[in-house]
Amino acid sequence: MEPNTGTGPGTGPNRRGVSVVQLICRAYGLSDASEITLEHIHRYVAERRRVEERTHHLRERFRPSIPRPRASDDAA
Repeated sequence: MEPNTGTGPGTGPNRRGVSVVQLICRAYGLSDASEITLEHIHRYVAERRRVEERTHHLRERFRPSIPRPRASDDAA
């Protein structure tokens, strides 16, 4: 499999080139890629989606409200 190039663990300035296979093995305590089943892959993808949705919801919820600058013709 290809290295993980999306968002999530392993991205940013400290990226170590962790592949999706390695992430799945770590997540489920597997010794190597030969132990990965289709169920592991589906479960991993579903869990990542839930985490991303929750993170997105929290980011939107706690985003500071910055008022837009008033135009000169706006009523006070």
